[in-house]
Amino acid sequence: MLKKLFIYLDNKMKGIYILITTLMLSLNLNAQCILDDEIVVAPAPVGGTYQAGQTITFTYTINDYQGLSTNWFHGMAVILGAGWDATTLTPFGIPTNNTGTGVWLWVNMVQSSATGLIVNNSGWFYDTPSGGFLDGNPGNNWGDGMNGPWTFQFQVTVGDCPPNTNGDDLSIIIENYADGETGSWINLDCQADPNETFNATLECCPPIITGNITHN
Repeated sequence: MLKKLFIYLDNKMKGIYILITTLMLSLNLNAQCILDDEIVVAPAPVGGTYQAGQTITFTYTINDYQGLSTNWFHGMAVILGAGWDATTLTPFGIPTNNTGTGVWLWVNMVQSSATGLIVNNSGWFYDTPSGGFLDGNPGNNWGDGMNGPWTFQFQVTVGDCPPNTNGDDLSIIIENYADGETGSWINLDCQADPNETFNATLECCPPIITGNITHN
């Protein structure tokens, strides 16, 4: 890939490479980089609802990825509906590391050193010496330079009733980012990738279970 060769170029050649990449690949603005992704939820909601106090595990997998304009996948962030207890949002498991040069970090915020974009939602982001520094700050480096798959997991608990009420929002939005958005790369051709959304609502009263009544 061009970006891999880019690592070995000197500073003068970097400027030439960036100019050529920008001119040749700027027509991809409306294309998608994520070709196949999915969310698995355990346990699944019953009738579209969860009960107060339930802890839910979310598994988000990107199965296929094309790095338009040499964008590498950089991270995902979680937006919680109002019915979740946001203080319980925690990472779970270890994401797939395809290039092996860096580490996936669970962070509360990331800011791109190239675009200035700030993501204030917690999530998994890639930290690597490629394109920057392995220093605990994913915003100053490139992403994980492969086509996938990547699997990311997190857990969160449904809020209590009260203060929550029946029908409160238990949606989950998963934002996705290439290193041209939140890292040190310089291209936004992956910004058209849609977010993944999971929908559910809070049921404060346990469901009534009906069945046959027998008499002895």
